[in-house]
Amino acid sequence: MAAGGNRHNVGDVYRTTPAGAGTPALQWTIHLARRRPAKTTAALAIAAAGAVCAGVGFGSVWVGALAAGLLMAAISDFLFPIRYRMTEEGAEARGLVMRRRMGWSAVKRVVSDELGVKLSPLARPSRLEAYRGIYCWFADNADEVMEFIARHTEAVGGDDRRSAGSLPRGS
Repeated sequence: MAAGGNRHNVGDVYRTTPAGAGTPALQWTIHLARRRPAKTTAALAIAAAGAVCAGVGFGSVWVGALAAGLLMAAISDFLFPIRYRMTEEGAEARGLVMRRRMGWSAVKRVVSDELGVKLSPLARPSRLEAYRGIYCWFADNADEVMEFIARHTEAVGGDDRRSAGSLPRGS
């Protein structure tokens, strides 16, 4: 947060006004593992079993440790908090092992569902969708996030950048 900014806590949602800026940035943090404890237990059990199988199968503790690290990195977006920030320039998502940034001018489509919103650089649906753009999970702030996106995508191209639809559930 910029020095001199104001921070207002609204549950998991944080609005920040950087010093000297006219329009506030929207920030929030989501921790999917806390919201789904049963899935968290299952994911950790499967990762542990995979690491043990790799270690035993290759006869090496090091291979087991490597497998554990790789499996934990693969599910880190679920296990650890993700911080989102939307500003005048674009949207950003930060997790333990990932950081994604996307300027508003790169957003070609906005697809929302009841859990979040996908900011896509692809003009049409594609199999590449899962690997491009940013999926922003809502934290009881869907209206606020969608209003912020609408203000900024309209500023760079209008309503043709938004489309309704649903996305496959990540977890």
